[in-house]
Amino acid sequence: MTADDHSPEAYRQLFAIVGAGLQATSLIFILASLLVAPWWTVVVLTVFWIVSVVWSWRVFGERLWAPLVAGTAMAVAWIVALTVFG
Repeated sequence: MTADDHSPEAYRQLFAIVGAGLQATSLIFILASLLVAPWWTVVVLTVFWIVSVVWSWRVFGERLWAPLVAGTAMAVAWIVALTVFG
């Protein structure tokens, strides 16, 4: 395969789908944490999640990796929060 065989739009769609899936999964884990974590921890993580999602999708046009970074950061923040406060 040559470099001409790869579609930039396909990569853009792939980054969007994987990033959105990672962000959705992190929200599911955050909300499920209500069973084991204090409610205020879940509220703080949810607010942080909303801010990270808005930021990542606003800059997605220039930085394709932004949704992936935001989703990963939320997963790490969730693990840290449950370790410290859970």
